[in-house]
Amino acid sequence: MKSLFFLFFYLVITTNVSLIGSTQITPMISNTTKKTCLFHYWTVYIYNGIKDPITVHVQSGDDDLGNHTLATNDNQNWSFCEGVTFKTLFYAHFYWNSKIAFFDVYTEHISDTYCTEREYRKPGKCFWLVTEDGFYVGDHVRPYTKLHDW
Repeated sequence: MKSLFFLFFYLVITTNVSLIGSTQITPMISNTTKKTCLFHYWTVYIYNGIKDPITVHVQSGDDDLGNHTLATNDNQNWSFCEGVTFKTLFYAHFYWNSKIAFFDVYTEHISDTYCTEREYRKPGKCFWLVTEDGFYVGDHVRPYTKLHDW
């Protein structure tokens, strides 16, 4: 498990961040834009820890971020304001060779249990690591938790 944590830490440090935005999801551009949210502001990262490219398709009830092919050590991330009802939901389809997985990547339960703690006026972060044996989530500080298999 320690080697998995260090692999993920290495990926975060050495990877260029790709930003994705739409009308309701605002990209973070180094200090040129400041997002103001009524409640919490979140960024979710999905890292490819597999030696092959994977395709990820992220959606919510309001937004479709489309298909994104992630090379080894690449990531997809997006930022958003949490809804007033705290029922914000993002889900993703993952495609790797002949394998397919589909599950929620952001819910209130996931953010409360595995992501950075909610702090007033500070952005929350969730990190997903896709590996050959499954999908791990964490806050980049504590050990990651495997939530799904392929």
